[in-house]
Amino acid sequence: MAQFDPVLFASVSATLVLFGLMFYFLQDRGERRSRFDIRKRLEVGPAESRPAEAPRPAAVSAARRIAKRTSDFYAGADPRNQRKAQLMLLQAGFMNPNAVGYFLAARLGLALVAALAAGVVVVLKFPDWGMVNKIIAIQLGATSGYFLPNRYVARRTAKLRQENRAGFPDVMDLMIVAAEAGLTLEASIDRIAREIERTYPMLSNQLQLASVEIRAGRPLDEALRAFGERLGLDEVQGFATMIQQSKELGTSIADALRVYSEEMRHKRMMAAEEKAYALPAKLSIPVTAFILPIVIGIAVLPTVVRMMNQGG
Repeated sequence: MAQFDPVLFASVSATLVLFGLMFYFLQDRGERRSRFDIRKRLEVGPAESRPAEAPRPAAVSAARRIAKRTSDFYAGADPRNQRKAQLMLLQAGFMNPNAVGYFLAARLGLALVAALAAGVVVVLKFPDWGMVNKIIAIQLGATSGYFLPNRYVARRTAKLRQENRAGFPDVMDLMIVAAEAGLTLEASIDRIAREIERTYPMLSNQLQLASVEIRAGRPLDEALRAFGERLGLDEVQGFATMIQQSKELGTSIADALRVYSEEMRHKRMMAAEEKAYALPAKLSIPVTAFILPIVIGIAVLPTVVRMMNQGG
């Protein structure tokens, strides 16, 4: 098997990266020039009459262009998975319109960085490894870097989902108070979003977004259903269905909210009791692994020492 040459590997990698950057910036420069020509032809008033935009850092502008281009390419190539990724990022709290592009670019960039780092470590620290082992190590590094953003988003989603599930019964209680005070459901949503802004910021942002959608003309049941999809909670989906059925049947929304709030409170109590009941079973493993051997040793060791002394 031929000897692996690190200088040749670094040269080929640097050439590929340099070629990709040159191709990207040349293409981006051509697109910006064409857009500038179009804006110049469509320009009606003098340029001095328009307010000047605040200058942005070059790194921020480049990151936004890369994210937007990545998101557009992914949306055109696979729109179904693009919507799934967008919903996943919304549930994780990323509200930026180009969040999918940032996510995909970060995943690809971390894969390349991890692959290069693994290659450098393998070449410098383990020069005696075979070519197959080096390639496997580089592939493992690239794979770990590629899936690292997914892991971060999944952990953030689980944390926010737990926080939203804990805060949703409080939202239901506030909705009952607002409904009994004579506020409409639309006004209640806007008021509650401002009331819980410090306690549950993510839930407050999603409620404010639902309130904006309702004021923009979206039906209440559709706005609440979209609100539940953004949170990823079955309780919110049931709440949207309950509001829709109450409006269709003509029943009191305050009574329906009171019944649903009691159900949510009972469900939260059941979840707490389930965790409490599972605690002894979880504690049995560390007790058996760490405490029981010590107890057995304390009980048996004196007898063993006494028998050894008698035998001597």
